[in-house]
Amino acid sequence: RRRSVRFCSSFKKKSFLLTTTNMSSTKTLLTFDVDGTLIKSVGENANRFHKNAFSYGFKKIFGLDTTIDVVSHHGSTDKLIIRSVLEYHEIPGEKIENELENVANAMVEYATENMHDAGNGIELLPGVLELLTKLSERDDCIVTLVTGNLQPIAWAKMTQLGIKQYFNDAVRGGFGSDHEQRSVLVSIAHERATENGFKVDKRFHFGDTHNDITAAETSGAIPVGLATGIWSLDDLREVCVAKEKGLFFESLQDTDQVLKALELLS
Repeated sequence: RRRSVRFCSSFKKKSFLLTTTNMSSTKTLLTFDVDGTLIKSVGENANRFHKNAFSYGFKKIFGLDTTIDVVSHHGSTDKLIIRSVLEYHEIPGEKIENELENVANAMVEYATENMHDAGNGIELLPGVLELLTKLSERDDCIVTLVTGNLQPIAWAKMTQLGIKQYFNDAVRGGFGSDHEQRSVLVSIAHERATENGFKVDKRFHFGDTHNDITAAETSGAIPVGLATGIWSLDDLREVCVAKEKGLFFESLQDTDQVLKALELLS
Protein backbone atom coordinates (compact mmCIF):
# COMPACT_ATOMS: atom_id res chain seq x y z
CA ARG A 1 0.00 0.00 0.00
CA ARG A 2 2.82 2.42 0.90
CA ARG A 3 4.59 1.62 -2.36
CA SER A 4 1.40 2.43 -4.26
CA VAL A 5 1.03 5.78 -2.47
CA ARG A 6 4.62 6.73 -3.28
CA PHE A 7 4.06 5.83 -6.93
CA CYS A 8 0.87 7.92 -7.16
CA SER A 9 2.60 10.85 -5.50
CA SER A 10 5.50 10.58 -7.91
CA PHE A 11 3.15 10.30 -10.89
CA LYS A 12 1.18 13.39 -9.83
CA LYS A 13 4.40 15.36 -9.36
CA LYS A 14 5.66 14.31 -12.78
CA SER A 15 2.32 15.19 -14.40
CA PHE A 16 2.40 18.62 -12.71
CA LEU A 17 5.92 19.25 -13.99
CA LEU A 18 4.93 18.25 -17.52
CA THR A 19 1.89 20.55 -17.38
CA THR A 20 3.79 23.55 -16.05
CA THR A 21 6.58 23.01 -18.57
CA ASN A 22 4.04 22.89 -21.36
CA MET A 23 2.34 26.06 -20.09
CA SER A 24 5.65 27.93 -19.88
CA SER A 25 6.63 27.28 -23.50
CA THR A 26 5.50 29.73 -26.15
CA LYS A 27 2.37 28.97 -28.14
CA THR A 28 0.74 29.85 -31.42
CA LEU A 29 -2.86 30.94 -30.90
CA LEU A 30 -5.17 30.05 -33.78
CA THR A 31 -8.71 31.44 -33.66
CA PHE A 32 -11.43 30.37 -36.08
CA ASP A 33 -14.59 32.06 -37.22
CA VAL A 34 -17.51 29.61 -37.57
CA ASP A 35 -20.01 30.37 -40.33
CA GLY A 36 -18.39 30.38 -43.76
CA THR A 37 -15.01 29.43 -42.31
CA LEU A 38 -15.49 26.09 -40.56
CA ILE A 39 -19.00 25.35 -41.75
CA LYS A 40 -21.38 26.18 -44.57
CA SER A 41 -25.16 26.34 -44.73
CA VAL A 42 -26.81 23.72 -46.93
CA GLY A 43 -30.23 22.67 -48.17
CA GLU A 44 -33.70 24.03 -47.61
CA ASN A 45 -33.10 24.16 -43.84
CA ALA A 46 -29.88 26.17 -44.19
CA ASN A 47 -28.61 27.24 -40.76
CA ARG A 48 -32.10 26.60 -39.37
CA PHE A 49 -31.10 26.25 -35.72
CA HIS A 50 -29.37 29.63 -35.57
CA LYS A 51 -31.99 31.46 -37.62
CA ASN A 52 -34.80 30.00 -35.53
CA ALA A 53 -33.05 31.18 -32.38
CA PHE A 54 -33.10 34.75 -33.72
CA SER A 55 -36.76 34.50 -34.71
CA TYR A 56 -37.65 33.11 -31.28
CA GLY A 57 -35.89 36.03 -29.59
CA PHE A 58 -37.62 38.66 -31.72
CA LYS A 59 -41.01 37.03 -31.13
CA LYS A 60 -40.59 36.56 -27.38
CA ILE A 61 -39.28 40.04 -26.56
CA PHE A 62 -40.89 42.23 -29.23
CA GLY A 63 -43.74 40.14 -30.62
CA LEU A 64 -42.16 40.39 -34.08
CA ASP A 65 -42.62 37.64 -36.66
CA THR A 66 -39.39 38.19 -38.57
CA THR A 67 -36.10 36.65 -39.66
CA ILE A 68 -32.54 37.88 -39.99
CA ASP A 69 -32.87 37.72 -43.77
CA VAL A 70 -34.51 41.16 -43.80
CA VAL A 71 -31.00 42.65 -43.35
CA SER A 72 -27.50 41.98 -44.63
CA HIS A 73 -25.79 39.94 -41.92
CA HIS A 74 -22.73 38.22 -43.39
CA GLY A 75 -19.67 38.80 -41.21
CA SER A 76 -21.65 40.47 -38.43
CA THR A 77 -21.99 39.45 -34.79
CA ASP A 78 -25.27 38.18 -33.34
CA LYS A 79 -25.88 41.30 -31.27
CA LEU A 80 -25.23 43.57 -34.24
CA ILE A 81 -27.66 41.47 -36.26
CA ILE A 82 -30.27 41.82 -33.52
CA ARG A 83 -29.74 45.57 -33.59
CA SER A 84 -30.00 45.76 -37.40
CA VAL A 85 -33.21 43.73 -37.57
CA LEU A 86 -34.86 45.84 -34.86
CA GLU A 87 -33.80 49.03 -36.61
CA TYR A 88 -35.25 47.65 -39.85
CA HIS A 89 -38.57 47.26 -38.03
CA GLU A 90 -38.25 50.85 -36.74
CA ILE A 91 -37.97 49.94 -33.07
CA PRO A 92 -36.87 53.07 -31.13
CA GLY A 93 -33.17 53.16 -30.29
CA GLU A 94 -33.71 53.41 -26.54
CA LYS A 95 -35.93 50.34 -26.56
CA ILE A 96 -33.32 48.43 -28.57
CA GLU A 97 -30.66 49.28 -26.00
CA ASN A 98 -32.91 48.23 -23.13
CA GLU A 99 -34.01 44.94 -24.67
CA LEU A 100 -31.08 43.79 -26.81
CA GLU A 101 -29.60 41.60 -24.07
CA ASN A 102 -33.03 40.09 -23.43
CA VAL A 103 -33.28 39.05 -27.09
CA ALA A 104 -29.83 37.44 -26.83
CA ASN A 105 -30.90 35.63 -23.66
CA ALA A 106 -34.03 34.36 -25.39
CA MET A 107 -31.85 33.05 -28.23
CA VAL A 108 -29.75 31.15 -25.70
CA GLU A 109 -32.94 29.79 -24.16
CA TYR A 110 -34.01 28.49 -27.57
CA ALA A 111 -30.57 27.04 -28.25
CA THR A 112 -30.48 25.22 -24.91
CA GLU A 113 -33.85 23.62 -25.54
CA ASN A 114 -33.09 22.69 -29.15
CA MET A 115 -29.46 21.51 -29.06
CA HIS A 116 -30.43 18.39 -31.01
CA ASP A 117 -31.24 20.57 -34.03
CA ALA A 118 -27.95 22.49 -34.10
CA GLY A 119 -26.47 20.47 -36.97
CA ASN A 120 -29.53 20.84 -39.20
CA GLY A 121 -28.77 22.68 -42.44
CA ILE A 122 -25.01 23.00 -41.87
CA GLU A 123 -21.95 20.90 -42.68
CA LEU A 124 -18.19 21.08 -42.30
CA LEU A 125 -16.24 22.70 -45.10
CA PRO A 126 -13.58 20.60 -46.89
CA GLY A 127 -10.31 20.21 -44.98
CA VAL A 128 -11.63 21.50 -41.65
CA LEU A 129 -11.61 18.18 -39.84
CA GLU A 130 -8.14 17.29 -41.13
CA LEU A 131 -6.63 20.65 -40.14
CA LEU A 132 -8.22 20.72 -36.68
CA THR A 133 -7.04 17.15 -36.07
CA LYS A 134 -3.45 18.06 -36.96
CA LEU A 135 -3.48 21.23 -34.86
CA SER A 136 -4.99 19.50 -31.84
CA GLU A 137 -2.10 17.01 -31.83
CA ARG A 138 0.47 19.77 -31.37
CA ASP A 139 1.70 20.98 -27.98
CA ASP A 140 2.73 24.36 -29.39
CA CYS A 141 -0.74 25.39 -30.59
CA ILE A 142 -3.88 26.69 -28.91
CA VAL A 143 -6.99 26.33 -31.06
CA THR A 144 -10.22 28.12 -30.18
CA LEU A 145 -13.19 29.98 -31.65
CA VAL A 146 -13.67 33.67 -32.34
CA THR A 147 -17.13 34.10 -33.75
CA GLY A 148 -20.04 36.48 -33.77
CA ASN A 149 -22.25 33.57 -32.68
CA LEU A 150 -23.50 33.67 -29.11
CA GLN A 151 -21.35 31.20 -27.19
CA PRO A 152 -23.94 28.43 -26.57
CA ILE A 153 -25.00 28.54 -30.22
CA ALA A 154 -21.42 28.25 -31.48
CA TRP A 155 -20.59 25.29 -29.23
CA ALA A 156 -23.89 23.58 -30.08
CA LYS A 157 -22.91 23.67 -33.76
CA MET A 158 -19.42 22.35 -33.02
CA THR A 159 -20.84 19.57 -30.85
CA GLN A 160 -23.42 18.42 -33.36
CA LEU A 161 -20.84 18.41 -36.16
CA GLY A 162 -18.46 16.36 -34.00
CA ILE A 163 -15.53 18.78 -33.75
CA LYS A 164 -15.86 20.40 -30.32
CA GLN A 165 -13.10 18.21 -28.87
CA TYR A 166 -10.51 19.79 -31.17
CA PHE A 167 -10.73 23.15 -29.39
CA ASN A 168 -8.75 23.98 -26.26
CA ASP A 169 -10.88 23.60 -23.13
CA ALA A 170 -8.74 26.02 -21.11
CA VAL A 171 -9.14 28.94 -23.52
CA ARG A 172 -12.75 30.00 -24.04
CA GLY A 173 -12.16 32.12 -27.15
CA GLY A 174 -14.29 35.12 -28.06
CA PHE A 175 -18.01 35.13 -28.86
CA GLY A 176 -20.88 37.39 -29.82
CA SER A 177 -21.99 36.98 -26.21
CA ASP A 178 -18.91 38.93 -25.12
CA HIS A 179 -19.04 41.98 -27.39
CA GLU A 180 -20.66 43.36 -30.53
CA GLN A 181 -17.39 44.13 -32.32
CA ARG A 182 -15.42 41.27 -33.86
CA SER A 183 -12.01 42.94 -33.39
CA VAL A 184 -12.63 43.01 -29.65
CA LEU A 185 -13.46 39.29 -29.73
CA VAL A 186 -10.06 38.44 -31.24
CA SER A 187 -8.40 40.40 -28.45
CA ILE A 188 -10.58 38.72 -25.82
CA ALA A 189 -9.42 35.29 -26.99
CA HIS A 190 -5.80 36.39 -26.59
CA GLU A 191 -6.48 37.81 -23.14
CA ARG A 192 -8.13 34.56 -22.05
CA ALA A 193 -5.16 32.55 -23.26
CA THR A 194 -2.71 34.66 -21.24
CA GLU A 195 -5.03 34.63 -18.21
CA ASN A 196 -4.81 30.83 -18.32
CA GLY A 197 -1.02 30.99 -18.15
CA PHE A 198 -0.17 30.51 -21.83
CA LYS A 199 2.64 32.52 -23.40
CA VAL A 200 1.48 33.41 -26.91
CA ASP A 201 4.12 34.51 -29.38
CA LYS A 202 2.16 34.21 -32.65
CA ARG A 203 -1.53 34.72 -33.40
CA PHE A 204 -3.59 33.87 -36.47
CA HIS A 205 -7.28 34.51 -37.05
CA PHE A 206 -9.10 32.51 -39.74
CA GLY A 207 -12.13 34.04 -41.41
CA ASP A 208 -14.05 34.42 -44.66
CA THR A 209 -15.23 38.05 -44.47
CA HIS A 210 -13.88 41.59 -44.63
CA ASN A 211 -14.66 41.93 -40.93
CA ASP A 212 -12.45 38.96 -40.08
CA ILE A 213 -9.47 40.45 -41.90
CA THR A 214 -9.93 43.84 -40.25
CA ALA A 215 -10.55 42.30 -36.82
CA ALA A 216 -7.37 40.25 -37.03
CA GLU A 217 -5.20 43.19 -37.99
CA THR A 218 -6.81 45.59 -35.52
CA SER A 219 -6.14 43.17 -32.67
CA GLY A 220 -2.56 42.32 -33.65
CA ALA A 221 -3.20 38.89 -35.17
CA ILE A 222 -2.23 37.75 -38.65
CA PRO A 223 -5.32 37.39 -40.85
CA VAL A 224 -5.93 34.10 -42.64
CA GLY A 225 -8.50 34.86 -45.32
CA LEU A 226 -10.56 32.06 -46.86
CA ALA A 227 -12.63 32.28 -50.04
CA THR A 228 -15.15 29.85 -48.56
CA GLY A 229 -17.89 32.41 -48.02
CA ILE A 230 -19.29 35.13 -50.29
CA TRP A 231 -16.03 37.07 -50.67
CA SER A 232 -13.28 36.22 -53.16
CA LEU A 233 -9.57 36.15 -52.30
CA ASP A 234 -9.14 39.45 -54.16
CA ASP A 235 -11.90 40.99 -52.04
CA LEU A 236 -10.23 39.81 -48.85
CA ARG A 237 -6.74 40.93 -49.92
CA GLU A 238 -8.10 44.35 -50.78
CA VAL A 239 -9.06 45.13 -47.18
CA CYS A 240 -5.84 43.72 -45.74
CA VAL A 241 -3.54 46.58 -44.72
CA ALA A 242 -0.33 44.56 -44.24
CA LYS A 243 -0.76 42.48 -47.38
CA GLU A 244 2.71 40.97 -47.05
CA LYS A 245 1.74 39.40 -43.72
CA GLY A 246 -1.76 38.19 -44.53
CA LEU A 247 -2.35 34.59 -45.59
CA PHE A 248 -5.01 33.72 -48.14
CA PHE A 249 -6.41 30.36 -49.27
CA GLU A 250 -9.23 29.23 -51.50
CA SER A 251 -10.09 26.70 -48.77
CA LEU A 252 -8.53 24.65 -45.96
CA GLN A 253 -8.54 21.53 -48.10
CA ASP A 254 -4.75 21.33 -48.55
CA THR A 255 -3.74 20.77 -44.92
CA ASP A 256 0.01 20.71 -45.58
CA GLN A 257 -0.16 23.96 -47.56
CA VAL A 258 -1.90 25.69 -44.67
CA LEU A 259 0.46 24.28 -42.02
CA LYS A 260 3.47 25.30 -44.12
CA ALA A 261 2.20 28.86 -44.45
CA LEU A 262 1.66 28.97 -40.68
CA GLU A 263 5.22 27.66 -40.25
CA LEU A 264 3.79 24.65 -38.40
CA LEU A 265 4.67 21.91 -40.86
CA SER A 266 7.02 19.46 -39.17
